[in-house]
Amino acid sequence: MMEEDKYIEIAGKVADGTASEKEIALYNAYYNAYQLKYPSWAELNAQQRKEMLTETQEEIYNQLHGHARKSQIKLWSRIIGVAAAVAAIVFGVFFFKAPGNPEPGSGSANYANDIAPGKNTATLTLANGKTIVLSDVKTGVIVDASKLTYNDNTPVISNEERNLLNSTDKRSLPYGRDDGAGRSLTLTTPRGGTYQVRLPDGSKVWLNAASSLTYTAPLNERGGIRKVELSGEAYFEVFRNKNQPFVVKSKNLTTTVLGTHFNISAYDDENSTRATLLEGSVKVAAPGPSGKEGETGSVIIKPNQQAFVTGSTGISVKEVDPEQAVAWKNGKFIFNRESLSSIMRKVSRWYDVDISVADNIAAHTFSGSISRFDNISTLLEQMQKTNEVKFKITGRRISVTE
Repeated sequence: MMEEDKYIEIAGKVADGTASEKEIALYNAYYNAYQLKYPSWAELNAQQRKEMLTETQEEIYNQLHGHARKSQIKLWSRIIGVAAAVAAIVFGVFFFKAPGNPEPGSGSANYANDIAPGKNTATLTLANGKTIVLSDVKTGVIVDASKLTYNDNTPVISNEERNLLNSTDKRSLPYGRDDGAGRSLTLTTPRGGTYQVRLPDGSKVWLNAASSLTYTAPLNERGGIRKVELSGEAYFEVFRNKNQPFVVKSKNLTTTVLGTHFNISAYDDENSTRATLLEGSVKVAAPGPSGKEGETGSVIIKPNQQAFVTGSTGISVKEVDPEQAVAWKNGKFIFNRESLSSIMRKVSRWYDVDISVADNIAAHTFSGSISRFDNISTLLEQMQKTNEVKFKITGRRISVTE
C-alpha cells in the first residue's frame, strides 16, 4: 500500500490537475485497493450510499487535516480540494470547485420534480425514408448484407414485416435489394438516448445522445475506403483493414484510420470539434475557409492525444486523459475543471431537459464524477453542495443561479 504522505502528495496533484501519467496510475492503483473496503457499492440503496459517502468524506478529510496540522501548513482550501478529489474517484458522487471551501453536507436541496436519466433508444432510417424504431430493451443493432438483428441475435423486425416491405419496396431494408447499388442507412439517437451499432465490416460504434451516424451500404466505397458521417458524439472501435481506411466525416473534422479506438465529439452547439485517441493512430484533417478538406493541414495524433478545431483556426493538439472523453460511453460523467455552461449542455442532452445558466456563473469551473444512471437530482445536489450554484426544476426546465 502506498505510504500516506506519498498518497496525500499525489492526491494534491490530482486536485490541482498537475499529476503526471505515472502519478495518476499510482493513484488509480490506490483507489482500486481502497475500493475493496466496499465491494458491494453497486448493491446499496440511495440512503446507504449517502451514509457511506459521508463517512468516507469525513475519514479522508480527517486524515488529510491531521497531516496538514502536523506539518503546520495552512492550505485548508487545497486540503478540501484533495478530499473532494479522493471522494470523487472513490465514489464518483462528489463535486468541488477549487479554491472554494465547501462543507460536506451543506447546501443540500430537495427537488419535488425529479428527472430520470436517458436510456437505450434510437431509430434506423432507411434510404427510402422508412424509419424503424429500435427496441429500448436492447442495447445495440447489427447491420450486415443479409440481415438486421439486435446484438443478442434476435431479429429487428419479424419475417412477416420483412416480407411485406420487400414485396412493396425492395429498397426498404438493408438486405432487400438485389441490384447491388448502394443505399444509405442512418442510426439516430434522440436527446436522452444512446445506442450501439455493428457495421457490416465488423466495426463497432457507440452513439451518445442527440447524435446520428450515416453510411452508404455497402460500407466500402469506390477508391477502397470505408466512410461514415457523424453528427453529435460517438466512440469507435474500428475493425482493422490495412487495404481499406475507415473515414469519419464530422462537422469540421475528417478522421482517417486503419483500425483503432477513438472518440469524436462534433455537436453543433459546441464551439469545437474534438477527436480523442485511445489506441492506434489517427489522421485528422480540417477544411479551410473554402470548405476544401485538408486545406488547413492535417495531423497524426497518438494515444492520449486530442485533436480539436475551433471555428476556422486550424487543428490544435493537446495531451488529455482519454477516459474523460469516453466517460459517457462507460456510464459516467467526468468533469475536470470544466465550465458550468459546458457541463449543463451535457446534462441537457442526456436528461432531455432545457437548462438556462445565469451569465455571471457560466464560466465557473467544476471537477467531479458521477454515474449517468442516477436521477438528475443526485447530480444537482452534489454540485449544489459546493455552495457555488443553485438549481430550480420546473417540469423539464432547469434554471441555474448563483
